[in-house]
Amino acid sequence: MILRLARAYLLLLALLALTVASSFVPLGFGNTAINLAIAAAKAAIILVVFMKLSTNGPLVRLAMAATAFWLIILFGLSWIDLRGV
Repeated sequence: MILRLARAYLLLLALLALTVASSFVPLGFGNTAINLAIAAAKAAIILVVFMKLSTNGPLVRLAMAATAFWLIILFGLSWIDLRGV
């Protein structure tokens, strides 16, 4: 258990270093895409390791999927609203 948490912690630190390193490379829109991908990887690690999503029952997974779906809808509607400004 401790080894799994230590691996997750080290992986999160490596992704943090990758995020910081990507800020020094001028890629235009690529920086945003890379940083969003890194943030998604960090969120996935936290969900699986620290929140133990992989070992929970199907109802918890369904609630998480419904939450993610609703969050995507809210972000999409906000993006549409801001695009008109």
